[in-house]
This record gives sequence, structure tokens and C-alpha cells, in this order.
Amino acid sequence: RHLLVCTRWFIQPMLRPMLALLASGSTALTVGVAPSTARSTRAVSQPAMSSSDRCAVWVVGCGVPKRGMGWYHAKQVIEGDVPNAAVTAVVEPWFLGAGADSPPGKAFAEWAEAMKEKGVAFCDSVDAVPVAEGERTLALISGRTAD
Repeated sequence: RHLLVCTRWFIQPMLRPMLALLASGSTALTVGVAPSTARSTRAVSQPAMSSSDRCAVWVVGCGVPKRGMGWYHAKQVIEGDVPNAAVTAVVEPWFLGAGADSPPGKAFAEWAEAMKEKGVAFCDSVDAVPVAEGERTLALISGRTAD
């Protein structure tokens, strides 16, 4: 089962209902989040998910650590802000390719090394991400509007 989330701005309360929907047996869903200048601080109450309802999260378009929104989304999940979700892969074609030798690419590489110790795979394309059979997966695509 796979859930695809395309987002420009991450609204954390939206991710919990999406994970609950995924856990309910949905086969596919595409969500587009429109830009908003208002940020919601209202918590969304969702039923607790069992540990068997864990969802693998792929962050596609991570960006520079401490600057990119994809990095921030990954940080939120890695630090446990989204229960029953775990970042299993980061897809970053630029910093794992032509941009690897740039100063931001070097910062990305340092962060990637630290995250590999936590079991996160780093890939230069979605096709390269290891897929576990039967695993619930959410691909969180975070890129700039121009991308």
C-alpha cells in the first residue's frame, strides 16, 4: 500500500489523518496542499495506531539540512513528531549527484552519514529506493515551486 503526499508547506496535523487513512487499508491517495500564509496550530485528534500500522516515509527532495523543507519534514518524523511513522529513505538527486561537491552538498553528506546510522537509506532516484514487500509507504515530495 502506498500513499503519495505532494506538499510545498508541511502542515503536521494533516499527516496524522493521512497515516490513519493508510492504516485503514486505502490503496492509493494523492493529496495536493495549496500554499497558505496562515499556519494552523490546532491539534488534530486521531485514533491511536498499533505498532503493526507503522508507515515507512520516503522524503523526496530533502534539500539542505537546517534550510530545506524536506529536511525539516524528515527531522519531524525522525524525532517522533509523527507517531507510527519512520523515515526509511531520502531521495535527493542533486546532493547525491552533481551538487555533492558544493558547500551545501557537503553539509547534506554529513547529515546523511548521521542518518544512515538510524537506518535511513539515501538514494539518487525513487527507482533506487529499497521497497519492503507489504510495507505501508508514504512518499512525501517536498520541492520548490520552480522544481
